[in-house]
Amino acid sequence: MGGQDEGPGRRSPADLIERARRASLFYRASYEGTDPHQVRLPAAAGDELIQGIAAGVDTELCQIVPFAAAGQSSQAPFSRAVWRQLAARCVVQRLYLVPTGGVDTDEVDRQIVEDRHHKLQAFSVPISLAGEMATVPMNDMWLIDRSVVVRQETGTDGLASWVVTGNSEEVDRARRLWEELMGRRCAPTTVARQYPAGPELTRWILRSASMLYAMAPMSCTTSHFDRKSCVWYHSAWQYLRLFDMVSSPNWHATFYTTQLVEAVRGGARRILISGAADYTMLAFVLDAARALTGRLPDDLDVHALDLCETPLLACRWYAAQVGAEVTVHRRDITRPDQVDELADDGFDLVVTDAFLTRFDRRAVDTVLQSWSRLLRPGGRVITTVRLHPENEWPRRGPEPLDEDGEAAEEEPQQGGQPRMTNLVDDFELRFRERAAGWRTLLPVELEELSRAARRYAAQMTSNDLGDAAEVQEAFRRSGFRLSTCDVGRVGGELVGTEYIRLTADSSSDRTVTSG
Repeated sequence: MGGQDEGPGRRSPADLIERARRASLFYRASYEGTDPHQVRLPAAAGDELIQGIAAGVDTELCQIVPFAAAGQSSQAPFSRAVWRQLAARCVVQRLYLVPTGGVDTDEVDRQIVEDRHHKLQAFSVPISLAGEMATVPMNDMWLIDRSVVVRQETGTDGLASWVVTGNSEEVDRARRLWEELMGRRCAPTTVARQYPAGPELTRWILRSASMLYAMAPMSCTTSHFDRKSCVWYHSAWQYLRLFDMVSSPNWHATFYTTQLVEAVRGGARRILISGAADYTMLAFVLDAARALTGRLPDDLDVHALDLCETPLLACRWYAAQVGAEVTVHRRDITRPDQVDELADDGFDLVVTDAFLTRFDRRAVDTVLQSWSRLLRPGGRVITTVRLHPENEWPRRGPEPLDEDGEAAEEEPQQGGQPRMTNLVDDFELRFRERAAGWRTLLPVELEELSRAARRYAAQMTSNDLGDAAEVQEAFRRSGFRLSTCDVGRVGGELVGTEYIRLTADSSSDRTVTSG
């Protein structure tokens, strides 16, 4: 038996320990990398890192600190004490990033007052939903003497770490971000926004995105673009909306705000939202209704119609949060018998965003005729329609892309064009880049959300209804008279494209011309 223990295949304890030591070195190399200008530390080493970094600051420490949606700063008591000691001998500037409406502003103000009492130069910077969530990361970042960056990072495994780097590109990027955010600190109410008008929904979407993600598998039924189930659409929608990845009324905010305010001023009170991904259009309607007097008119009567229950539940939820009322109808807009049940009293206004391209050209005529029946004589439609002939970068190949397509080929980024020939891959990549810096505010894992984003991009369809003239002619065939019409270019979902923004009035006699 003793001879077997000492056979030629037997390793000594010292050899096994040495192998384990080499494995540890390999792991450290893969974790920390081999860049001599960068060091990576686990999140648990935060206190040691902060103490060491503070001792090495020469003249200036610039901090970007996110306030979580619940209103709690990420600065722990130990780190606050260290920074206060540092402020006694050099400049410590701090910017608190606050999702607009997402936290109690009194809590932020109290923190700033406390910081300033300890000689830190502290300010708050509001971050809005309108495109900024795609560019401003919600992670701690420090810029030391304008030459070294310290930032928090969360890996694909969900584990957090600290990265300390002197890489010139990272330092330059941090400088630009710092200077851009510092430029806003004194005027939070005039923050530059990608879209110049429209309701600020960051606070609400941060609260409701996870709710709809969990609810959709139970409440989704069918939709006009998927007669089996629209779970893949409604579950991911608000997370995609959060990072400006999908078409929404905010892409045309000035148009909708102007037209809705004008309609309410003209007496429109009975308003129908026809087709809703969530409650965004309802928010636009309610904002416009408040614009004249600061309160909702007593006779305001808002309705929402959709084939799926999920967006209707979302509308009810939002209305309850803001002290409003909405009547919801689960109906098929292409079914005359279901439409006629609602047509007796007539609506002053039908409003919807990018809805018509969910249908082919024949079905579009049916939808327009349904709107005509739902409107009172002289009632108005306010909507936008995607113009496929004006796509900035058309799909390649004869077949539509699917989730299991071939590996993407790299292509240089040019303006707003995709960086990959596979547009589904490009969509998922953009989502990951935009969402990565906000992981601390997202209750769903990034990997899971990325798969949901990919499913959306692979399954979403939008029908080509022709150019602007063809869209206008479709309205005329259904008895509408075009009131306003303009075309604007936006970034788009998969590719940049143009939308026609139009208002159309129903004929006084509701005569519909078929053809």
